[in-house]
Amino acid sequence: MNIHLKTLNPDVERFNNYHGQSRALDIFRITSWGLHVRGLRPEDPNRYVSFGTSLLAPCSGHVAKVVDGVPDNRVPVMNREQMAGNYLAIDCGEYYVVMAHFRQGTIGVREGQAVVVGDVLGELGNSGNSSEPHLHIHAQRGLPEDAPLGGESLALTINGRFLVRNDRLRVTDN
Repeated sequence: MNIHLKTLNPDVERFNNYHGQSRALDIFRITSWGLHVRGLRPEDPNRYVSFGTSLLAPCSGHVAKVVDGVPDNRVPVMNREQMAGNYLAIDCGEYYVVMAHFRQGTIGVREGQAVVVGDVLGELGNSGNSSEPHLHIHAQRGLPEDAPLGGESLALTINGRFLVRNDRLRVTDN
């Protein structure tokens, strides 16, 4: 189940600008105990394990789009006016990778800048249509000027895996 799949529905006009995210992944960190928050659903995003995590370039290419300056939300407030919040798109050649919900003011790359896999891009935050800190990531073909999330949705793999709900990725320092 992927909540983003609903944006493929051609009968809902407001989804047209968001087709690119239809196969997106929402990823958050957990502790070794399986917890993702300190406390019982606190409003402060700093209490969430994911908040402030460094986000790295998942592919090599050029930064095609950067939006920064959107305030981080208190939990569970969501900003439906700026759905992606602080985000960037990387032109990886045959596709774009879009990463959203960066922490305000932390995106450290600029449009046109070359990046390679593993470069630090910024920090995970809670900006945009986000009920708690997490990384939204998706791949799409095209980056329409008037609807940057409206490209052709592509399946995304991480380390050759198609992830499904509740899959876990292990992060290692190599």
